Amino acid sequence: DLERGSISNQTKDTIMTRTLNRLLTLSILSLALAVSSVSVLGVGKVLYVTHEPGQWHKYTPQLKAFKEQIAKKAGWDITIMTGDYDSLIEQLKKRNFAKGYDAIVYNYCLAKSNDLDAAANVMRQTRNGGVPAMLIHCSMHSWWDTYKTGEKGALGEGYKGKALATPELAKEWKAKNPDKRFPAYGDFTGVASVRHGKKLPITLHKVGDHPATKDLKDGYKTPNTELYNNEYVLKRVVPIIKGSQEGEKDAIVMWTCPQGKSQVMGLSIGHGAVGDGPDEWDTPEFQNLVINGVNYLIDNPKP
Repeated sequence: DLERGSISNQTKDTIMTRTLNRLLTLSILSLALAVSSVSVLGVGKVLYVTHEPGQWHKYTPQLKAFKEQIAKKAGWDITIMTGDYDSLIEQLKKRNFAKGYDAIVYNYCLAKSNDLDAAANVMRQTRNGGVPAMLIHCSMHSWWDTYKTGEKGALGEGYKGKALATPELAKEWKAKNPDKRFPAYGDFTGVASVRHGKKLPITLHKVGDHPATKDLKDGYKTPNTELYNNEYVLKRVVPIIKGSQEGEKDAIVMWTCPQGKSQVMGLSIGHGAVGDGPDEWDTPEFQNLVINGVNYLIDNPKP
């Protein structure tokens, strides 16, 4: 019958069923391969924010290390926001500059800035926009007049935190934004820091288990760098790494802190080359902390 081109209905049904099963199997395999490819290549749109060349830090070579080593190894889709000091401040005031990104990495030093609109908008990207942020080194030491150099009580009786804002800034902000929260930057970083130790190695100790430290050996000693102090620490901060340095009190070096719709992760090492020994940014230990930390934020954008 087959030779004469005559096929029974039962045979037709069997062929159709087998064909559909094969197509379904191929579809499932294709989907699995696609998912596997994404996993291998890396997932995440990351915004890297810096300014160049930097006065106290060599931000141009650090940007190169981030692009050519860290981001490449992680497989992220990265965008760079950079420029000189003043132009970066202006970019940080663009209302939704982090929209569409899975994470932000801040690596700047804006200690002397009194531009509260920029500070508030940085906080807004995470607290209101829901984009998690990693703060590296001097990104903590920014907008000092909002939490370091002022006076107790400058933010009014309703403020229960420990930020020491300058009265002039507090008054200026309240006049322009009577119903908005004052952008105390130390309350955003979670661990507020106002000084650092000498340029010496730091011994790092893991606090419990965390995905960000999965590749770090407990007791690892960094190249010469700076240990940032912990002036005050918010209760909701979760320490990940603590560090000890000759002549300095132990301090939290890496942590997470919930902020509104999302969270921040701080990493206070990362000063970079100090003239002798290897550059932190070229060490696998530092690079893995950044990669694993950012990937944790991408996977856990909510606090």
